Amino acid sequence: MVTTKSAITGTKNSSDKEIFSEILTKYELITDSYEQGIERLEKYEKQKEYYSGKKQSHTRKSQVIVLPNGKDIVDIEAGKPGKTSDINFFRETQEKFHQEQKFTGDRAYVGEPAIKTPKKKPKNQELTSKEKSGSGRASI
Repeated sequence: MVTTKSAITGTKNSSDKEIFSEILTKYELITDSYEQGIERLEKYEKQKEYYSGKKQSHTRKSQVIVLPNGKDIVDIEAGKPGKTSDINFFRETQEKFHQEQKFTGDRAYVGEPAIKTPKKKPKNQELTSKEKSGSGRASI
């Protein structure tokens, strides 16, 4: 992978950011979110914000975006309240990337046009070759 000085040093030179963003559009990035449990907060309003119905506990949510081979991390977001859904979390961070950037994600991202999601095999049927190759988008 080709890296720029801004990617290594973290500087915010807009031209370097644009170059790096264009390089990334050649790849279909992989995105996923996960939750980590935290201690229950004292104030009730904060507790409600961090309560995840999925995990039935108080959590913080993190999101990782990597290159297709999974060896290079492109972006990490951490510490969002557990109540935040995966797709909304992604939509908040998507503005960092080029508009034409494509992503691959799990079933939590169905309905997002920029993300290709897997298609479940119908009962007593097989997937078409197009669906197996992953070129088809999952429908809601």
